[in-house]
Amino acid sequence: MLQLRKILMVMALTAVFSGLSTSMALAQDPANGKVVWEEQTACQRCHGPAGEGMWAGPLAGNEKSAQEWIDQVRTPRRNMPAYSAEQVSDEQIADMHAYMASLAKVDSFTPQDAGLPADAPQGQMLIVEKRCVACHSTTGPIKGFIERGEVPTAEAVTQQVRTPAKWMPSYTTDQVSDAELALIADFMAAEVAEQSPPATLPTSGGSQTSQWPFVILLIGGGFVLAGLTARKGLAK
Repeated sequence: MLQLRKILMVMALTAVFSGLSTSMALAQDPANGKVVWEEQTACQRCHGPAGEGMWAGPLAGNEKSAQEWIDQVRTPRRNMPAYSAEQVSDEQIADMHAYMASLAKVDSFTPQDAGLPADAPQGQMLIVEKRCVACHSTTGPIKGFIERGEVPTAEAVTQQVRTPAKWMPSYTTDQVSDAELALIADFMAAEVAEQSPPATLPTSGGSQTSQWPFVILLIGGGFVLAGLTARKGLAK
């Protein structure tokens, strides 16, 4: 009998704590979720400013649970990259879930069209297919390489995608292979070469541009010397 009472008490306590956990899960902060959505993650770049869908499907009015959201962000399916707990916490994900749940559900959705021609380079096609385009445009993140005077390599691109710096989410080899990243790097390298400003061609005496003032000065000096010589001749 005593054993039965203990079992019943444990069951009652479990039910109480389960109810408290559910209440805590439901008591999220949609206002903070809006801030996290708009300012602290890149979720809206794929799913739209108000969760209406853009490169990826809509999330406004989504009926999945907060825990399902957390699971998807940590171990995503398909082409969605993963965010670490350092980048966005479980609480922030739950808040975003509450914010999206507060919005009207989107009934229809047409994915964004990058407008690439059918014969676009394979690396550029992959930038769109893997949704890198949502944050980096159809040419990829080449601006930083141009500013630093660097050429994108397969090694550099792979390292950033697998173990990204700052707030960029990471992609697994199942989502984008090393071979695909090499194609992306090749395309980006070609774009960097095309868009980078031309370098000044060096010569043995310095750059061609730096020689012009000296040449002009030399010619001018020759004219002055010739004029002085002529005046001396007339004076005689």
